[in-house]
Amino acid sequence: MSSSLAFRSSLTVLGIGGAVGGGWFLGKNTLFSNKENTKELISKALEKSLMSFEDSGLSSNWEARKTKLEKAKDPDLVPSLRELKGKSGYTADDVRQWCKENVGGFVDDEDGKKFKNVSDYCTFNIKDKLTKAISNGDWNAAKEKLKQTGGPLSSDMLAIKTELNKTQGGNSDALKQWCEQSYDKMFSGEQDQFFKDASSYCVSS
Repeated sequence: MSSSLAFRSSLTVLGIGGAVGGGWFLGKNTLFSNKENTKELISKALEKSLMSFEDSGLSSNWEARKTKLEKAKDPDLVPSLRELKGKSGYTADDVRQWCKENVGGFVDDEDGKKFKNVSDYCTFNIKDKLTKAISNGDWNAAKEKLKQTGGPLSSDMLAIKTELNKTQGGNSDALKQWCEQSYDKMFSGEQDQFFKDASSYCVSS
């Protein structure tokens, strides 16, 4: 097995593959684990994640969600959002308004699809909340920081540290790959382990 395959396998075993980029699904399953929660308001379920609808300083964030929506597949969208996506000349403000009008729905509305759509297009992602997130910069300092960490680590960071410390066959891009996938994961609060790891090892000093 190649080092890259071995790394991906280790992340899959740890549950990273399913969580990164699919955080809404884990959140949705958690909510649905209790039938009473299916009648929870989306605004309540996502209260730590939702972007403000009134903050004018978030215009670039809403533009980013519009760009994301433009790439979405129509079957993945509830009818009202699909209609918006098909509208000629729609704006980031239209996306914001759609979010404002739909956060009052319930978690299980339209078989959970509305919850997924709100999670995808109306919330902060982890990168939004990071200071000095590494994008196209030098990852060496971040990798060295993780390699030299002697304290307790999450299972994800422990697996990545193991890869980085291999003298042969290790995946030297393991941290970069994890961070770039985690940037797009929905922000779920400062105590979320993904955010803790990203704020420690995916930022420049």
